[in-house]
Amino acid sequence: MISLAKLFTYPIKSMQGTQLSHALVQDTGLTWDRHFMVTLEDGTFVTARKYPEMLLFTPTLTQQGLYLQAPDHQHALITLDDFSVVNFPTEVWGNHFTAKVAPDAVNQWLSQYFPHPVQLRWIGEIPQRKIKKRPEHPLSFADGYPFLLVNEGSLHDLQNRCPAGVAIEQFRANLVVSGAEPWQEDHWAVVRIGEVIFDVAKPCSRCILTTINSRNARKHPNGEPMRTLIQFREAADGSGDIDFGLNLIARHSGIIRVGDDLSVLQTKPPRLYNKKSVQETPHVTNRLEPVEKAIEIEFAGKRFTGNNQQILLEQLEQQGHSIPYSCRMGSCGSCRLTKLSGSVKALNSRALCESTLLSCCCVPEEGLLKLELN
Repeated sequence: MISLAKLFTYPIKSMQGTQLSHALVQDTGLTWDRHFMVTLEDGTFVTARKYPEMLLFTPTLTQQGLYLQAPDHQHALITLDDFSVVNFPTEVWGNHFTAKVAPDAVNQWLSQYFPHPVQLRWIGEIPQRKIKKRPEHPLSFADGYPFLLVNEGSLHDLQNRCPAGVAIEQFRANLVVSGAEPWQEDHWAVVRIGEVIFDVAKPCSRCILTTINSRNARKHPNGEPMRTLIQFREAADGSGDIDFGLNLIARHSGIIRVGDDLSVLQTKPPRLYNKKSVQETPHVTNRLEPVEKAIEIEFAGKRFTGNNQQILLEQLEQQGHSIPYSCRMGSCGSCRLTKLSGSVKALNSRALCESTLLSCCCVPEEGLLKLELN
């Protein structure tokens, strides 16, 4: 028997979640799941991929709105009525929509924990965002789909393969099921949990966030468990996707409870994955030059002084440049740049190919480093 073992919601995207015994399934996801999000002042989303310390913030829902406790135990209370009446342009992964902004006092308090001003946003009572490939479905601030399911059997298989400890919290799932064979979920197309039917939209491609310990916000030095996952869960279609879990869409609303049975109503051929040896597996290393030195970097017609200790993506972002990214660990290829001059140190085997480089996995080395978007 396959059953629902755990339920989680994450009121604020990239912050701590709440484990529940039951929850209401809605079009946008579980009630209150990722209904709030931190953004830049221009509405661009901010996540723990870039700022791991976000995982140490604890949001709690109240009768009036939201109570948010920071890692230093300072807190803020925000009622829903405090949010702006007007909707402001907002963006998640190139998906543009509108959302409501918290009052200045709250945003100023939150900004002290970031290197630049940020805002807290709420999707509002009527979410304006839609799933990119399913525009008939509304969506919260989740990355791409309303629900994420993880199979405990697959997690246990990964734990047995991985030399580092792996916790379920690293995958930020909403639904955790037990009783299924490892990777059995690859075949699922339609499932029913309790009385609610879900369509499987796609396997969930993973990112650097899985390598961050949610209890202390520290990245694993060898990029685990992604280094292990890439050995046997990298899509064979050349997309660079490293999959773990399933993205789901609910056909209707209803309450689901821990202990509910999961029934597989329809199956499909599984996605194909490459198999690699440990020696072939690229991974990020922290071995940089022992002595820090200044490096001149030129991008988008502007020159600044960088260093040989920090990845290019971060250095460019600190200068106000917006570089496309997704995984931030050399898998997706979104942050690819063209190198016109200078040299870089590649932190994994995929990061450098002739004149193109992945800015999330390259560090300036010497010479005037000139770059442009690929």
